[in-house]
Amino acid sequence: MRKRKMRNFFYFFSLFIAGTTFFASSPLFAQIKTDRFFPETTQIYVAVSDVAQLREHWSQTQFNETLSNPSFKAFRESLRAQIEDAWPNRLGLTLDDLASLPTGEVGVGLIALPGKKPGVAAMMNVSGNSERVNEFLTRLIREATAAKLGEASKERIPVGTKSIEATVLTFPPDETHPTARKAYYVAHPQLLLATDQKYLAELLLRKLAGDTKVSLATQPEYQAIMRRCVQDAATVGGSATPQVRFFGRPLEAGEAIRSMTPASELNARSPFVILAKQGFDGIKGVGGTLDFTSENFEAVYRVKVYVPNPPTLALKMLAFNNVESLSPPSWVGPNANRYTTLNVNALTAFNNFGPLFDEFLETEGAWNDVLASLEQDRNGPQVNLGSDLFANFGRQFTSTNAFDPKRVEDGEKYVVSLNILEGKEETARETLGRMFNSDPDFVALELDGRSFWQYAANRGAAESSDASTRRVPTRPTRPTRPTRPSARPQTAATATAATPGPEAEIIDGAVFGVANGCLFVSNDVQYLLAKLKEAEAGAATIADTPEHARILALLNAETRKTNGLFLQGYARNVEGLRSNYELFRLGKTPEGKTIASKLLKAILSSPDQRYDSQKIDGSALPPFDEANVQVGASAFFGAVESDGYFFKGFSVRSNSK
Repeated sequence: MRKRKMRNFFYFFSLFIAGTTFFASSPLFAQIKTDRFFPETTQIYVAVSDVAQLREHWSQTQFNETLSNPSFKAFRESLRAQIEDAWPNRLGLTLDDLASLPTGEVGVGLIALPGKKPGVAAMMNVSGNSERVNEFLTRLIREATAAKLGEASKERIPVGTKSIEATVLTFPPDETHPTARKAYYVAHPQLLLATDQKYLAELLLRKLAGDTKVSLATQPEYQAIMRRCVQDAATVGGSATPQVRFFGRPLEAGEAIRSMTPASELNARSPFVILAKQGFDGIKGVGGTLDFTSENFEAVYRVKVYVPNPPTLALKMLAFNNVESLSPPSWVGPNANRYTTLNVNALTAFNNFGPLFDEFLETEGAWNDVLASLEQDRNGPQVNLGSDLFANFGRQFTSTNAFDPKRVEDGEKYVVSLNILEGKEETARETLGRMFNSDPDFVALELDGRSFWQYAANRGAAESSDASTRRVPTRPTRPTRPTRPSARPQTAATATAATPGPEAEIIDGAVFGVANGCLFVSNDVQYLLAKLKEAEAGAATIADTPEHARILALLNAETRKTNGLFLQGYARNVEGLRSNYELFRLGKTPEGKTIASKLLKAILSSPDQRYDSQKIDGSALPPFDEANVQVGASAFFGAVESDGYFFKGFSVRSNSK
């Protein structure tokens, strides 16, 4: 055993000597920009330009100042321990290692070559930090050799006519990784390279030796995204070197991650292949930059979605259009916590949805069958969904959320609206009535002379006087509209929803209706009624609040650099943070009524297991009112460009003037 340990340390020190000789021949090594060394098949990439600089800027944010408060000490320690415990750690790198090893840029990527198992690689500038790198590798050797089936060795990696020694560690199976895994490390006084695949070690070493004619940095999609973000920063005097860069190819990355998942956990068909066949492969890349305490903002991010060619097939659903300005509707009151308003063509989205529906169901013409059954079934609503409903919609979609600070346990109230073309409101209302009154999952409400329909899973069927129609219809082989009984009118007090499954919890209790020239959806009919009455009475709106005016002035200054916009959003953040904070602190996130809680539950639940218990303990947090949490407002916008979409968002300090 003693000889084996000595041999391991000999391998490690000889590695440095070999690495020094190898990299000395590379003219590109003087300035490490990891995107020049990651290959063109990198599907996900994240880089921090300078770890020390990022840490310095983060320390100046109000959020960090809050977390640095002594009252958060117990929580910080608890959260860090829990994150470390859940950290995938495929390369043996802990969070501490990622923070302390690099002295310059660090890049991490998911790489997938055709015919090869995808792998993860990390490359970092460690100039002047050789001692810490020595300690890191020594620790890994100790951890690997101390465990059963673990071992450390050296292996020569061929690079052209040369070869370089690498430290190879085999980690035994554990709770996170059911099978043994290997990690390859190449160390140099200026560089540390780590990867979980030998072929990636060979590939990256060739890049470091000078083979950089084709790399991630040379790819048109990556160049277009980074160029757009840097150009925008330059117009406001921002840095040409963002603190954080990120990039991904959505479908390719999804497929790579899917190929790393055990076959027993996968569906037979890949959703990413389906999306690609329906035109979503037109999205060649998504990426951007992130900076803290920069350009007079707490944080500022830029995102570019690169779509170089006109959308085809189902991707046409995302064919947005810019307008000169977007303002929140009059029903968005001053107490709204946030809003998002979007210029979208609902009819265009509807007209291009069918092929995607058919592809997922693997049934050609399935969508047309659904439409035909809605229109022709004598026991159905007899509605032409396109001409009777979607053709009546305008282009402004708005969503908003609000909290009652005195009753955060009630969760958030949300309202979503889509405006209706002038003169088409009654047509839309009549169409919705025919659809919902024949659907057992909805009950009708008549309130203040207005008609609404509330989602209440199978409540209408259960209360139908016709016993023969009370059963839940089984799913047909081909998608057709089942016969549905009429919904019985209810009062707001008696219209309560049945307990839905996790897939229905987002719309559980949702109310639909037409009023004030819009189609509305809300989770609280009384709140919706109050907003409608306030708008009709000309009450104050969110646009009348000083905070919104200040943020909107900043947003307008940003959007003047674009040719219009199709998306605008604003958030006060405080009450939303309060509600989710308290749920997390009390360990009640899975049972929370906030949208964040419901989304988390829907995402993390599966047919075999529901997300009923919080995974991370927040009990060490102080109560919100005692924590002195400081968080400022934020805003964002999106603009259509000739080669895709550009998004920008920022947040400000809560005490900014």
